[in-house]
Amino acid sequence: MINIKETIARCVTFTEANLANKISLDDVALHCGISKYHLHRLFKSLTGESLMEYVQSRRLSASINDLIHTKMRIIDIALNYGFDYEQSYIRAFRKKFGYTPQKVRSQQMSLRITERINLNDIYAVNNSAIYKPFFVFRQRSFLVGMRYKILSKSGDKTANYYGRDFFYHHRQQVKNVINPEVYYGYTDWSGSNEGFIYYMPSVQVEDLSQIPDGMHGVEIPAHKYVVFRFVGFFRPDEINGRQVGRLLVHMYSKWIFSSGFTFADRFRFEYIDNRLTKDNYCELDIYQPIADA
Repeated sequence: MINIKETIARCVTFTEANLANKISLDDVALHCGISKYHLHRLFKSLTGESLMEYVQSRRLSASINDLIHTKMRIIDIALNYGFDYEQSYIRAFRKKFGYTPQKVRSQQMSLRITERINLNDIYAVNNSAIYKPFFVFRQRSFLVGMRYKILSKSGDKTANYYGRDFFYHHRQQVKNVINPEVYYGYTDWSGSNEGFIYYMPSVQVEDLSQIPDGMHGVEIPAHKYVVFRFVGFFRPDEINGRQVGRLLVHMYSKWIFSSGFTFADRFRFEYIDNRLTKDNYCELDIYQPIADA
């Protein structure tokens, strides 16, 4: 089993030690003992940028210290941070910061730099992890699926069972589906104080005009969401309530309750694009509606 947090730690440590050297994705993957395909997908899904983009940003950000606090020539700074040519460094610097190195050296200004990834921001659960949230605004949408009332004492695999059953045996019955490969796990927790939730494995549809017998339709209003991406080396079939529950506890206790936001509604949903679930790799996004506190 791959320990994701340990893998990211090895990756960050290796790249930081080699900011002045020419390294490739293959080099980092070999050092971390993971395929470059998985390393690329994992790093980009967690951070929003590819590993080599991160390495480039770290080199350019680290070079500012020499640029401001020494009289080194631009060409020497470029060579010290893994660039073969002065012009390559200047072009990359201007693309990253919007200014040339010489202008930054000669004028007072502020730049947004990239610092080393803080491993304390990564929360790991078994062979999966989350990093930092991102924000999404979604227009009104519609879901159709099979609605279940789940008691808290029913165990942590119940929702997973219902989700598998719907995705493999029932979603084909739903008409006017926008993307049949995208799974929505809609949770209505308005009854949580009474010890139950409503869980609806579903797909997104164009409207609620065609709801198959035995299924249920939900209209989701336009909302602003905080989204946590749960990535790791597992298949969606293997996700259970305990994993998601630990993620939600972390999300609520470590972020939402101290973020300046509050819950905007009494539902959330999981989003899984089944086209991305290859080689036991999965990305699961949890959308929580929020509003300004």
